[in-house]
Amino acid sequence: MKFLMWVGIVLLAIFTIYIVVSMSIFYYMSRPATHNAKPLNAKISNQYYIKDGKVVYVIEGNFFAIGEVEIEGADLATFEVIDNAYAKDVNHVYYNGEKVLKGQPNSVSLIPSALNPSGLDTRYLISGNKVFSYGTEIKGADPTSFSLIAGAYAMDEHYIYYTYDVKIPREVTPKIMDNDQYLKHGEQVLYQGKVISEQASHFEVIDEQYSKDLNYVYSYADIIKDMEPEDFKVLSPYFRKDKNQVYYFNKTIKKSDPASFKILNNIISKDHQHLYYEQYLIQNKKPSEITQSDARDFANFSKWTSLHLDRDSVILVPSDDVKNISFAFFTYNNDVYSRFEKLDNAKPDDILVYEESDDLFIRINDKVFYNGIQIPNAEPDTFTPISNNFSKDINSVYWFEHKVIDAQPATFNYKKGLYATQNESGEYVLVESEGLALE
Repeated sequence: MKFLMWVGIVLLAIFTIYIVVSMSIFYYMSRPATHNAKPLNAKISNQYYIKDGKVVYVIEGNFFAIGEVEIEGADLATFEVIDNAYAKDVNHVYYNGEKVLKGQPNSVSLIPSALNPSGLDTRYLISGNKVFSYGTEIKGADPTSFSLIAGAYAMDEHYIYYTYDVKIPREVTPKIMDNDQYLKHGEQVLYQGKVISEQASHFEVIDEQYSKDLNYVYSYADIIKDMEPEDFKVLSPYFRKDKNQVYYFNKTIKKSDPASFKILNNIISKDHQHLYYEQYLIQNKKPSEITQSDARDFANFSKWTSLHLDRDSVILVPSDDVKNISFAFFTYNNDVYSRFEKLDNAKPDDILVYEESDDLFIRINDKVFYNGIQIPNAEPDTFTPISNNFSKDINSVYWFEHKVIDAQPATFNYKKGLYATQNESGEYVLVESEGLALE
């Protein structure tokens, strides 16, 4: 026992020394001085430096992992850092080391905040009677009344802006909500510049991801159709519930009962009637039989595997008893399972794996699959993989699981850089990209 304890101590010490040495090397290699560089104004920006008599730009000062880029044509004698991203010299205005088109270096000012007058923001800049966001001109913005609201939101007398590509007519003075992603504008609620609700008086930001009004629950800017705002709660980083049911992330756990629901771990949960694996009903286990220790075992992929009976339910079986035919197909107890369902009319002996395609193409009885998805109308007796993405039979050529309409199997000649894409009608046609190897 003492020997094992000392082995553990030695291994921990070696790991600690490795971490300290690695961090020291990274710090040393990332330092500007190591690369003969000096910051132009370290108090304002960690991205603009002088090196060998030239102005260079380094993303977040990471010399080691990213390295510097010379700002061609920059005038060192007059170069001035404005904030972390913006800079100027006698000739140009720069954003992240790139020239700002139409920027006037003799007329530059950062944007004051209407709601926080002492605040300045690197996203917006006024130069030459024009307003810029992230170095791009906001066409039509009024520099005389332009002000920062918060985050990426700004406004002038007539519009609300979210960076340079969102512009919303302004009716009242907007108000930032619980974080700077949400903005209240009258009864409108904006999330990252998108109007998501017309019920600002009843809108509630729940956490970083979720919000709701009287009608809907939102995940960021998207309505989650199945969720009800009434009694909606985030139970954990993995589970949520409303008055009707429970959810694994945003997926409905069908038949779940929110009143009796209990989380056992990040994967396994239960209520008074059912046991669940993620959002799927476990058909071969009863909640009354499962202890917390059992749930920990079920979450151990090396011990237990979930096999789909259909889109909503699974069985949990010992992993040692499951054979992986490919990424998409499995066999257990003389039955065949895909990622999505049990194949009722298939047995392990019915499976043919085309091994030359890295097991991507598989035949089961009279059906052919690519990565678990059936290739419609593929003729199994003449089917042949050509590469990891292309295949053919006597009638057609296929790209992944899609028929390619302008390729004939008798004359088709595969070569590197060849792929297929959809045309305006949604059909797949061949495309060749020079120098692009997709296989």
